[in-house]
Amino acid sequence: MPPEPSIARVPGTGAHVIVDSGGAGVVRTSSGRFLRLVSPPPGLLDALGGVSGGDGEASAYAETLRVKMSTLEEEDARRRWPSPQREVALVGGGPPLDAVAEALTGWGAVVTRHTGGEALLASVDGAADDEHRGSGTTGPRREDAWPWGLVVAYADSPAERTGWDRLDELPGRGVAWLRAYREGENCFVDPICLDGDDPGAEQVYRRRLAASFVPRELDTWRHAAVAAEPPSAAAQVLVTGRLLTLALAWAQGSDALVGYRGTLWKLVAATGTISEHPVLAYDPPSSVDRGARRRT
Repeated sequence: MPPEPSIARVPGTGAHVIVDSGGAGVVRTSSGRFLRLVSPPPGLLDALGGVSGGDGEASAYAETLRVKMSTLEEEDARRRWPSPQREVALVGGGPPLDAVAEALTGWGAVVTRHTGGEALLASVDGAADDEHRGSGTTGPRREDAWPWGLVVAYADSPAERTGWDRLDELPGRGVAWLRAYREGENCFVDPICLDGDDPGAEQVYRRRLAASFVPRELDTWRHAAVAAEPPSAAAQVLVTGRLLTLALAWAQGSDALVGYRGTLWKLVAATGTISEHPVLAYDPPSSVDRGARRRT
């Protein structure tokens, strides 16, 4: 039986070189591709391990391989999170959003945090006011005042979603708008909004009211509800995964965005049930009349 191939890591990268007993070799890139090596020198594995033994040819080959693998990994990183989509704002707090921030930063995004929707709007208004004072002009917030390509919001209670309806204007200004929230133990991730025709936070909620058998009770509970206990570990992972899936699809311009723009994702933590519900853009139904019950 021939001996097993030998393996060495390419320094500073996630690539590995595999050389068989006959001297033929391949390199496995960090993305899992296998590329055939052309005439690898006998001392390549030693050179990769830092033991060149004075073999200049092997050392030069190893360095060339390292540079090429580093370049490939840089190209992969740019495809994973392209530079034009680098700026991302996160609104709210809690473990799911903390995990999203860590993941996006690791992917190369520049993340800014805001405590709530009003805080985000205030930060933009403040920057616009500073600019107006410097130029001696006044006026409404301009489209180019928004420095982010994507805004992601998370709320543990309905009260924490204050100001989200105002953020529904973001897609009309070229900013993608993504939301996740809990109602009791149930978790939701709204459709991602890319333009003004996509259903925003307020429209999704009104659509849920229109589809409910008990719209007044749902609306009453939502306005009275307070934050529940922190989400379970499973709920945190599932919600974070859904948010990252949609954010990554946005950054890469994936074809999957077509479906994500019209899909409400729901997790019933008590039963571990995950479901998806179509939400199409349309003229929203009228608001719930909370006084109707008292008048009847």
